Amino acid sequence: MRAKEIFEMQAQLCKAMGHPARLEIVHILRDGPRPVNQLAAGTGLSQAALSRHLGALRQVRLVTAQQQGSEHIYQLADPKVGMICDLMRQVLAEQLARQAEMTGTIPRKP
Repeated sequence: MRAKEIFEMQAQLCKAMGHPARLEIVHILRDGPRPVNQLAAGTGLSQAALSRHLGALRQVRLVTAQQQGSEHIYQLADPKVGMICDLMRQVLAEQLARQAEMTGTIPRKP
């Protein structure tokens, strides 16, 4: 693949991940496949909203779905996606801790 194509794909992936609900879905799925009803309960999203967000994640191939009976089971297409998100959260938590240290405030848990 050419570098420009990879940058374009990366931009599309970052755009799809640019919503807190989608990040939360990925965070839940990093622990393993989940049926839609568990994702809805874990995120507090309505079925309609959850469906839209899952569609956006499927479009960039971050998640896959399998049907088991009447349920759709979602999982990360690659477990490294969860690792990337965990690493980003660690970076942000460290930034918050440094900011709190500089301002003398106690950081909230991310």
